[in-house]
Amino acid sequence: MKFKFYLQESKLYDFLQFPRLIYYKKELDKTKEDINYGDILEDDYLNFVSKVKERLEPFKEEIKKFYMEEYLSEYDFIDIISRATGIFGYEEEKEYLDMLLSLKEHEIKRSIIFSIMLINDDYPDDLDGAMKKAEEISLNYNSMVEFIKELPIEAGSKWNFFLIVEEPLKYIKMYVRLMEELLPIFNEIYSPFENKVEDYGEYLMNFLNDKGAEGLEEITYSILNTKVLDENTNILISLIFPYALTIATTSKINYTVWGLRMEEAFKKMKEINENKTLERVQIFKNLGDKTRYEVLKLIAAGETSTKVIAKSLGVSSATVSYHLNNFLTSKVIRMDKSNNKFGYIVDYELLEDAIKGFKKDLKFPE
Repeated sequence: MKFKFYLQESKLYDFLQFPRLIYYKKELDKTKEDINYGDILEDDYLNFVSKVKERLEPFKEEIKKFYMEEYLSEYDFIDIISRATGIFGYEEEKEYLDMLLSLKEHEIKRSIIFSIMLINDDYPDDLDGAMKKAEEISLNYNSMVEFIKELPIEAGSKWNFFLIVEEPLKYIKMYVRLMEELLPIFNEIYSPFENKVEDYGEYLMNFLNDKGAEGLEEITYSILNTKVLDENTNILISLIFPYALTIATTSKINYTVWGLRMEEAFKKMKEINENKTLERVQIFKNLGDKTRYEVLKLIAAGETSTKVIAKSLGVSSATVSYHLNNFLTSKVIRMDKSNNKFGYIVDYELLEDAIKGFKKDLKFPE
């Protein structure tokens, strides 16, 4: 397994995600007590997000057109577009924005359909077949409308997608104009940390190349199974979302986004989980939410599609992603990869140990 760090792509990724911080402070405040290991989030990051939010506030209405308020949404406009276009090989952010302006109408529509298929695991095993299917759907307006109707997202976000496919060139221009206005603000905020991102990216790449799979499991306390990564893994480091770990599947180059503070977060999680009582509390806490419990039942039944789980439970895909994230950090489920598609499996051994410990704690009669 070979790891490679990309500095410029890390910055471009953070630039494209930057507008989401206008919502993120609210979500952090709301979930700080609810999410597993909420106390890992440092106050200085919360203060950082608050300051960024103030700078983004004048652009809020424009940001809403392209970035959803739903927590952990995978359906933001630029996430959809960048899965098809890729973000590698651009020397600066402006070059990427210029590329967006060069896209033709049918390319934008095809990119939207293709990317949504990737998100929902609703595609043939080969990406060429997926792109061909996306081409067929994008060429038929009614097929596109039906496709968007089925998305597990709230009605307002669906409406935005309808508007975009009606006038894709207009919306690309609107998005680029917004991002050009935000670029100086982003550079001002990002620049003081750029050397830190570079130093940590180089360190992480060298550490993982030296230690291999064993090193990866060591610093993620086995949450990230090496089998879910490609043999050659491209690493981006995120300053904007330092407590997140994302594996992105695209039509170009797959990559893993590693939050700048994930290593220290993993260390704290490991310390907590070494206390078996606290580990059991986290597990049962996760099972105490009805929707989350229903998500787990569907995973246990073999369902791995976020779209299908969301539709079955009548919730948004962002809600499902939120619950999956909690299950992953408490190790109730593990990521799995089969036929180049990502999924989840229940960690029955962990749950069995937790139940045995629970019975022992409460002195169940034999």
